[in-house]
Amino acid sequence: MKVLHANEEQYKNLNGYRNDCSALEFVKDGNGQWIVNLEVLKDPNFIEIHDQLNELEEIEYVPVLEE
Repeated sequence: MKVLHANEEQYKNLNGYRNDCSALEFVKDGNGQWIVNLEVLKDPNFIEIHDQLNELEEIEYVPVLEE
């Protein structure tokens, strides 16, 4: 499964963005990278930051291993 990866600067600029009832929240994957689902690119509530979201790197999802 593909996801969008944000570097630290992108994460700080985008995480917590709110519009209407929608909020953009990144989580860490199994490699400790900040990620968000590709579906945010289709969400009309994030149209104002669409250009910034398009700059995020598309990577393969790495699951978090439970201890």
